[in-house]
Amino acid sequence: MAIKKYICPPTPASGAGSFSDDLVGFQLVQGGGLTQGNFNFIESVTEKSNRTFNTGTFSEPINLEGLGISDVSQSKTIFENNFKVYPNFDLSQVTNFTLYGSLTKRLSASVQNIISFFPAAIESTFIGVNYDTGSTASNIVYNVASNITTFDLNIGRLRNQFDIDFSDNSTRNLELREVQVSPLRNLSVEYSKYALYYNDGIYDVAFVKSTPSLVTGTLTISVYGNPFAGETMVYQSFYIRPNDYEVSKVFNEDFDEVEKFLLNRTSTPMYTCVFQVPKDADDGTYYTYTQKITWPLNGSWNLDILTASFTRYLETLNELADSLDSYKTDIISRFLTTGAFKEFDTIGQKAEKTLQIYGRSFDETKKFIDALAYMNSVNYNVGNDIPSQLLKNLAQTLGWSTNMSPITNDDFLGSVFGEKNHDKSQFSGVGVATTPDELNYQYFRNLILNSAFLFKSKGTRKSVEILMRLIGAPDALVEFNEHVYLADQVINLKQFNTQFASISGGTYVIQSPALDPNDVYTFQGIQYTGFTSDITIKDVNIGRSEFPMDDYGYPMAPEDSESYFFQLGSGWFEQTPSHRGPEKVNITNSTFNGTNPNFQTYLKPYTYGQDYLDRFRRFPFMDLGYSLTQTIDNNKSWVDTEVGLRSNLDGGYNAKYYVEDDRLVLNVKNVDLFLNPGQGLAYDVWSMSRTYNYPIPNEGLFYVAPDECNPIPVTSMKMSHNQFATSFPNVPYPSRGGVDWTQIDPKPKRQTFFEFAQSFWKNMINVRNRQYVSNNGTTGYPTLESIYWRYLLSEEAIGRQNDNFTYQTMIEYVNGLGDYWVRLVEQMIPVTTIWNTGVKYENSIFHRQKYAWRRQSGCQLIPIPCRPCSTTSNLYPIDCPIQSAECSVYPWDKNPNVQSFSAVLGVLVNDYLTANNKTTNDCNLNGLSTQWFVDLRLNNGVLVKKSFFNGVGYTVPSLSSPSNTQWYNALVSSLDELTNYGYDYYLTDSNTVVIYNSICAESNQGLTFTINVGINLNLCCN
Repeated sequence: MAIKKYICPPTPASGAGSFSDDLVGFQLVQGGGLTQGNFNFIESVTEKSNRTFNTGTFSEPINLEGLGISDVSQSKTIFENNFKVYPNFDLSQVTNFTLYGSLTKRLSASVQNIISFFPAAIESTFIGVNYDTGSTASNIVYNVASNITTFDLNIGRLRNQFDIDFSDNSTRNLELREVQVSPLRNLSVEYSKYALYYNDGIYDVAFVKSTPSLVTGTLTISVYGNPFAGETMVYQSFYIRPNDYEVSKVFNEDFDEVEKFLLNRTSTPMYTCVFQVPKDADDGTYYTYTQKITWPLNGSWNLDILTASFTRYLETLNELADSLDSYKTDIISRFLTTGAFKEFDTIGQKAEKTLQIYGRSFDETKKFIDALAYMNSVNYNVGNDIPSQLLKNLAQTLGWSTNMSPITNDDFLGSVFGEKNHDKSQFSGVGVATTPDELNYQYFRNLILNSAFLFKSKGTRKSVEILMRLIGAPDALVEFNEHVYLADQVINLKQFNTQFASISGGTYVIQSPALDPNDVYTFQGIQYTGFTSDITIKDVNIGRSEFPMDDYGYPMAPEDSESYFFQLGSGWFEQTPSHRGPEKVNITNSTFNGTNPNFQTYLKPYTYGQDYLDRFRRFPFMDLGYSLTQTIDNNKSWVDTEVGLRSNLDGGYNAKYYVEDDRLVLNVKNVDLFLNPGQGLAYDVWSMSRTYNYPIPNEGLFYVAPDECNPIPVTSMKMSHNQFATSFPNVPYPSRGGVDWTQIDPKPKRQTFFEFAQSFWKNMINVRNRQYVSNNGTTGYPTLESIYWRYLLSEEAIGRQNDNFTYQTMIEYVNGLGDYWVRLVEQMIPVTTIWNTGVKYENSIFHRQKYAWRRQSGCQLIPIPCRPCSTTSNLYPIDCPIQSAECSVYPWDKNPNVQSFSAVLGVLVNDYLTANNKTTNDCNLNGLSTQWFVDLRLNNGVLVKKSFFNGVGYTVPSLSSPSNTQWYNALVSSLDELTNYGYDYYLTDSNTVVIYNSICAESNQGLTFTINVGINLNLCCN
């Protein structure tokens, strides 16, 4: 019988044994692969991408000592507790934890456990336990070298109602106690977990010298620091207790829910619990009323367990528990079992106690069952919702990236239980300091609860603003701006078509000057070489659609391609694998010749979309293009007819710029989001000025409010505080027409912060002389610096405390926020948006630097070897003639018979009919059409002529003639163009406008400036 062998798994075919297995040598080896005996590779291309990513700084090595853990067993316990998921119970209702069992017995056991494990203190008071007075600490010695203070306490005067043991046999004494107590009661061993609380200061205990007696003698304690400031004996009361870290640890690990209910540390007063107590009404029904009960204190820290107040507390607690047991709790004994159990119970009530034990067990199971019902709930306040440890997982499930945290804490245990010494909460109105872990949980709670709105508004300003408020960034520091680009003018189509025709054939000719070696000549002994034209011909493959221009010469987005798109150039605050610039060949380190080329690339620096816009600035193979100006436009939503001065300062959509045609606006996706410490200074000045009319009064910079002693003050009065008045005595409010024609009139009450920050400093700098002052560092503008000085002196000047915004406080605040908020906000920004973010460090608008400018005469540049030692000003008192003219804003200010633009139209029509011997009956006034425009003339020469309204009819409201607002806006828009002719203007409160020359006048002759209302009319008459 033949035997057939099988191999599992089967060996794959190799070609061995076939007719051609060695036709070209052993080409394939067993199992596959090329042999090196028959083939030789002589060329290869090496590609390498050089990347430099910022990984940040590495942390210090992590060990148990750095984490604040003393041994491995403790670390295991903390690890287990930290990774266990605990339900968040509602501690405000005690019936959530005691329903089946007896509340009276449960509260009795809880009180005993609280007394045994409460983190008690030793108090040294001026009035002793026997009501005798004396020193609280004596023999105080401070060692400067070790920074340790040693002092003695009289044991007979100490208040130690919880029997903290500091004797030589403390460990054995605690072991022999009938009731187990907290290990913290062994002060002789656990002294390192205690701290001295004295005069609002906290000092860790360095050493405790144990004593032979707990009743008499002297207790010697050493603490770090110098709490008594050199005193050898003090009489002020103080106490020594476990530090806040140990206190939080006791409340978290040693006390259950009912004990935390009794010792509610977030209530006012502390340790107050609230019961919903049922009571019989007169008609036999039940009603519920609320009763609060507070565990009294005996001293500054310890619970009262000795006096009559404690006895009354226990009696009240027992009455409330009995009332609830008779109506709501103790269900097993009272309702779910037969009464025979109690009727035939033993003298020792064994059956009753057994039922209460069952009830206690049921309650422990019930609280976890109830917690499952709230596993998908999230509340702002902790209680009856998802476990805090799972909040991060829920946020990730909803779509949030959770690789960030607002909390950075080096101490692992401190992040769980809080810092060691924080006697008071960092938040007002809260009695207990919040741990970093609790702050982190609250951060994710807020994020989850607002997720629905945030995801619906993703990609809008509102979502980003809400997230910035969520992280605690004040509006004063947030600089959030969107941008547009304004093109200067329309492209000349004739020039474009001419240049495009020269390249439409597929070639582009470049003529550049070059030296002609055949054209050499000598002039006065010096040899010169002539020039000629060097022609370079390039192949061109570009179509009309690739030029960023429409058929009328206005900018338009060209077609996108793989090499040209809006995001080209990208932008981010760091280079990462997900945020990076385009690749570029590294010419220096690459090798392109030989048999083994080495091709290396690197990432180009960010250009924030400028690579895309460069095609608008300079058309390919042409000398045409737009001059683009970046401006802030946080509105981004305009009607195409909204031209002229675009202003939108409502609802946070801040924009203010001038545009002649909506088609000249490039709506790009560039966004800046910074935390700007320097902006906070300007914001507080603006906020104070709006609220308190100081430091920039709405009436004028040096306005003084009237009072009883000075009912009619003038603006030239000195300031109320001596320091400012000494430096700026009798300085009047600057206005037009003065020596340098500087006007300071920001009026913060009438402006949003955006408008205020963009404009107020501009009229405080005189562009003619740019005066500056030296401040032993950089130089600045005196008027701006004086405003900030007034802000710092607000409490002295007007009795109002400012927010103390300084560069140091603002920088410390933004550094404390960290950079996690960037990763958070990134999730609300569309991927197509190019945005720049981070912390922006710059001088505030009050401290803009000023440097010594070089004076120029014609084309000659005169160098200044050193900075002048005196304030620069005009060379002569009057070296630049200033001319001005004042005109009325509205035409009827000079003609009392005309009080509206409809009346202006009536006067014009009547004059026209009279001049042509016509009456109103001879013409069709309903078919009247008019074109209104602003006409500005200088010495009868037209400067600006701009149409702003087209009218229909003769007396049709809002259709026949423009409104006052339309005329006013058109006039302001036209006046803005005077800067092109060397003139500027300002509006007064009396409806007049003053026009003046912003450059030196050609002569001292006067000028004639007129503002005309131009009307072209079309009227059909018989």
